[in-house]
Amino acid sequence: MTLIDLGELRDGPDGEAPLPRSPRAVGRPLRVALVLALLVATLAGAAPTPERVSVVVPARVGSEAFLDGGRFYVVEPAEGEPGGTVEVRAYALPARTPADGRAPAPLWRARLLAPGRFWQVQTGPGVVLFSVTGDQSLGQTIALDPATGRERWRQAGYHWADVAGTLLMQDAAALRSVDPASGRALWSVPTPPEGVRFGVRDGLVERFVLVTADGRAEVRDPRSGDLLHAADLRLDGQPSFGQPTVIDDLLLVARAGVVTAYGLDGLRPRWAARVPLVEHVVDCGELLCAAGQTGGFRALDPTTGALRWTAEGWLGVLSGRDGRLLALAPGSTGERFSVLDAATGRQVADLGTWQLMPWQDGGRLLAVRPAASGGGLVVGELDVVAGRSRVVDLLRDASGDCRGGTEAVLCRLRTGEYGVWRFEG
Repeated sequence: MTLIDLGELRDGPDGEAPLPRSPRAVGRPLRVALVLALLVATLAGAAPTPERVSVVVPARVGSEAFLDGGRFYVVEPAEGEPGGTVEVRAYALPARTPADGRAPAPLWRARLLAPGRFWQVQTGPGVVLFSVTGDQSLGQTIALDPATGRERWRQAGYHWADVAGTLLMQDAAALRSVDPASGRALWSVPTPPEGVRFGVRDGLVERFVLVTADGRAEVRDPRSGDLLHAADLRLDGQPSFGQPTVIDDLLLVARAGVVTAYGLDGLRPRWAARVPLVEHVVDCGELLCAAGQTGGFRALDPTTGALRWTAEGWLGVLSGRDGRLLALAPGSTGERFSVLDAATGRQVADLGTWQLMPWQDGGRLLAVRPAASGGGLVVGELDVVAGRSRVVDLLRDASGDCRGGTEAVLCRLRTGEYGVWRFEG
């Protein structure tokens, strides 16, 4: 096993000081639930170019709204019901703007007893899956019939539904495969809290890795739960396992200033690299980025662990596409997005200050920021490959709490209602 010493390299761009936090890993489905803080910024007004249709949907205080699978959903406290009861309404994305300004009729309504906050909706195999926070460490998942809104089942834990139709549920004690129609467990394996890492490629969970605090790692098949490989990965009797990450065919462990890469086939060590103050490793397109505890990162070759380049002053990398990286950095009025050349780490474009909407891997990177005058929000698309931000629309009545999809944007209005804008052209 080769050990590479990366030393204390300091040739980051612009000589910016390190920052006290670092990003989450790229490509992890759990990330589609986290939202960056709304940033204060200015922008000269820009006229919208695409044609659009729009609707306004009533909503009460405490409501949440979501876009997924060609629909949008509004979840709000149910009137005249005990506390913790919510009404869920499903709507089709609008085909045209109502001439009379009326709100669209819902496809269905459902009332559920669900204490906690709804924070994600995902269309699964034959069901619509709602993630709800709660007293349990990972909350609960409620599955509704997509045609009627009837509750199919609910279980403790967080769900993962991949493009092959595999539905996995994780709670504080176990990971299990679930039949989407009935919620019946197909197989189950005990897991420690926060002890599961998924290997995802093109929306498909290929393998998952269970890790324990004492250093045991297991690679398992997501279709059957069968054990494929197991190993004790402790180094020199260290009691702590460190920070594990699965990227492509590697299990990467960061501990005591060293990043160690293990092949998922056999869990044999491939290389180790010294990275001072390393906290965790994230996906950087064709490279790996080892993030430091005080900000900045070092780009490593995934085959050998050799250092390609280093950068200070960045909060982290959020996406990698076609040899370009979307990086986040501090700005005078908030956080700024830039495009880096993945081969050299050189900044090739400054995209400005935005609030990035939640997104899925490979999807559009939509973002908003306050309009310079007249109120409202500017909607932009961050094009990492082209190295530019494109203004999609100017929403004068929007106030925030936005979510974006392939063809639509949903935002809270100043009145408290929700606006949905579908773009054509």
